[in-house]
Amino acid sequence: MFLSEVIKEMRKLDDKKNPIPFDITIRTYNQQNKSGGRLVSYENATLMQAPKNTGKIRLSQNIDFKNPNHWENHTRNLKTNAGIKKINIFFIIKYNGCDVVL
Repeated sequence: MFLSEVIKEMRKLDDKKNPIPFDITIRTYNQQNKSGGRLVSYENATLMQAPKNTGKIRLSQNIDFKNPNHWENHTRNLKTNAGIKKINIFFIIKYNGCDVVL
């Protein structure tokens, strides 16, 4: 499966406009201290969606939502059972059991 197809599949919504859960395996990497390489699997993960209305205020903090520049940084936020995780799309190894190629 190509990475472009994976990104499209991750964005899909069901009839009620909720994200469709998927299983994903990624390779870890920390750019600051050049460490990582473990494989991490997340089951029933969903792609985090941007707020519907711009300028929404966070409930936990009194600041506006920031633009994470996912397109430039090649990152995505996933909602998993372990919390919210930021991943680099180039480190996706498997998506729903299928190998991913660039």
